[in-house]
Amino acid sequence: MDHTIQYAVAGTDHLSEIITLLERAKLPVSDIHSNKIDFIVATHENKVVGCIGVEKFVNEGLLRSFVVDSKYRDLKIGNALYNRLLCFSYKAGIKTLHLLITSAEEYFLRKGFSTAERDGAPVVIKKTTEFSSLCPTSSVYMFFKLDVTALSFYNDVQVSQTDTETKSSFWSIIGKNLQFTSFEVPANTVFEKHEHDSEQITYLLEGKLFFEIDNIVHELSKGDSIVIPGGKEHRVWTGSVPAKAVDAWSPVNKKYSSQLE
Repeated sequence: MDHTIQYAVAGTDHLSEIITLLERAKLPVSDIHSNKIDFIVATHENKVVGCIGVEKFVNEGLLRSFVVDSKYRDLKIGNALYNRLLCFSYKAGIKTLHLLITSAEEYFLRKGFSTAERDGAPVVIKKTTEFSSLCPTSSVYMFFKLDVTALSFYNDVQVSQTDTETKSSFWSIIGKNLQFTSFEVPANTVFEKHEHDSEQITYLLEGKLFFEIDNIVHELSKGDSIVIPGGKEHRVWTGSVPAKAVDAWSPVNKKYSSQLE
């Protein structure tokens, strides 16, 4: 059997398969439709074989619905789903993940979760249906601090945004003082003169980019880079072909913060 597994942020077309998978594992599904839960799914030949979800409450997140089809549990799909949920949650602005669990406590302890008294959970988490009715009182409460953890970020669950001024698509990864942004810029696109507090380094992956700084035009081709000091006014454009580039910023450039709402 071909064991190629693909991962993605779930769409509405995945929901019925997610519910079927959860029901088969005897996990709660009664509030899947009524609550806003973002899912990461693992698929094999376009069939959902694993999922993990998170409910977002501003900076708090509740880990939900983590299951892998029993036929696929020797492929490390659970680990891949879990790691992708961490990066998705971090980019969504979640600082702490919370969890109620009746089994697999040791698994989550190895992943860095800590146990605590159930009453110690934030009020917004205690008000969820997971805490108030779906999970038994014997469930173990656990939490995990995302903002003090080294995280990996995966291309297959990146969610692109569109710059309203130029229609360029981008996604960002943000630390406390440093930011990395991937851009796809259409042909014949102009970023008019602007400046920002962030120092900027641009590395061109494809196409050509032109930078006008202090009345000097810098032409970048694939593999070229440019460093722009913070506060330096500049204009950027593409010619007849689109461009792909990555930018590093320090401090963070809030215009391209790419935090998911």
